[in-house]
Amino acid sequence: MSTETAAAIAAKHVSVLLDRCIELLEPAISRPNAIVVDATLGMGGHSLEMLRRFPELRLIAFDRDPKAIELAKIRLADHLDRVVFVPAEYDQIAASLEANGLSSVDGFLFDLGVSSLQLDDAERGFSYNHDAALDMRMDTTAQLSADVVVNQYSESEIAKILREYADEKFAHRIAN
Repeated sequence: MSTETAAAIAAKHVSVLLDRCIELLEPAISRPNAIVVDATLGMGGHSLEMLRRFPELRLIAFDRDPKAIELAKIRLADHLDRVVFVPAEYDQIAASLEANGLSSVDGFLFDLGVSSLQLDDAERGFSYNHDAALDMRMDTTAQLSADVVVNQYSESEIAKILREYADEKFAHRIAN
């Protein structure tokens, strides 16, 4: 478990468009017993502000990065009785909600930007500003790293990935 404080975690990251996001969600989540899904929890800035502003709100918080969940638990410590943390990708929302006995929610928040939590940590292998091993795993418990793909996959396998998942018309040239 991290020894960081909530203040130190908050200082690491500024939530983008915080007030605007909450303003847009407010009509749906300001009612009693509202439930919101934060599909990309990160360090929990948006979630913390929603929990502060709406004292009856319940939160289902998704993130596939165990470090993000660990830090968010510290940051959301005063509200843990209203939060369910789900260590999964947001494509597993429906199954996870069902597993928690929920058939509907009142709001969703997806912050689809790049996570500074991963970019700022050289050991995570995302940043080109730091000399570190190429890793790029959002979920550090996953087996497959970018290093394995780049250094062990064949050129045709890499080209197929680029073509199918990035719709890259120069897939073979890039793979080469």
